[in-house]
Amino acid sequence: MKLVILAAGLGTRMRVVTGGRPKLFVEAGGVTLLERLVALAARADLEPVVVARPESAADFRAAGVDVWLESGTPDMMVTLSNSRRHVREPFAWVAGDMLICDEEPVLGLVRAFRSGGWDAAFLYTRSDRFKAKFVLRPKPEVLVTREGVYPFSLVNFGLQVPRLFSCMPGDLQTPRGNFLQRALDQGAPVLFREYLGEVFEIDTPADLETARDYFERFARAS
Repeated sequence: MKLVILAAGLGTRMRVVTGGRPKLFVEAGGVTLLERLVALAARADLEPVVVARPESAADFRAAGVDVWLESGTPDMMVTLSNSRRHVREPFAWVAGDMLICDEEPVLGLVRAFRSGGWDAAFLYTRSDRFKAKFVLRPKPEVLVTREGVYPFSLVNFGLQVPRLFSCMPGDLQTPRGNFLQRALDQGAPVLFREYLGEVFEIDTPADLETARDYFERFARAS
């Protein structure tokens, strides 16, 4: 099973730090985002592959990671939808700027998904920091919004079967609403588990500094 690392964004807000290289090569705690995701893939018995823009492909290949090219869009969900060109079996995916500090819940989620019976599996966190907001009661619902206040949001890491591509953009170019809510409405069995550890979305230099501060505090405490 593959771990599809979605890294076809333009990364314009991070260029002051990256110098134009993919932000997967920035480090926090002395380890790059890419190294962390590759190590996570190894622990979960997943095969990592990076979805990247053509101008970044050489950097990833030099790091020993397979690459799927994406030049049509920087949108993460459309990039995920476009992955249907490559996958024919269940797979995991993660946003390339996601820094998940506690791997154990991820490993548990992968094991549960592999046990069978699920069309998809996701982690939710007690924060509204991520764009996919999660409502647990009276039944699971997902809203894609930056507006309002919600008790939970979904970490940008998921597992799914290929048939859920039918809930995604059909033309592979334009996002078509909320694919996960569409899947829930159609009765797809989706597993949600709470994630209690630290997790960062490295979208700006300030995000990176916050993550680095966390690892420095962790190192001092240990």
